[in-house]
Amino acid sequence: ALLQNDRPRENSGLQVCFDFSSDRCRASLGGSLEEFIAYANNPTFGSMTNAEEYAVLGVGPVIAASMTRGAMQTVLVKVVPAKGKDRTFLWTMQQERRPPRQGLWLVHECICVENAFALTF
Repeated sequence: ALLQNDRPRENSGLQVCFDFSSDRCRASLGGSLEEFIAYANNPTFGSMTNAEEYAVLGVGPVIAASMTRGAMQTVLVKVVPAKGKDRTFLWTMQQERRPPRQGLWLVHECICVENAFALTF
């Protein structure tokens, strides 16, 4: 959806991404679709919208669910943006445990790999 963000209407790809984001992910970006769209216009995340192409570089193993969260899995994706340098993103997906989205795989986190090292300290 992000590759063709503005089809069939403006920011429809970002709306799909928001719809399949976990509550935690939504809250960290302001909580509303409007705030998510404003955030997504930053140069890093924005490189994924209307990009030329992407490639899945790797898929991590499924990490089993625990008593407090659903199963998790990471996906490493290289994005070739319409403008600017190629970027690699690590998407962490988590299976929702609660209705109404129970069983769906949702975006738990998406970080640009070039920025990920700073998060290890």
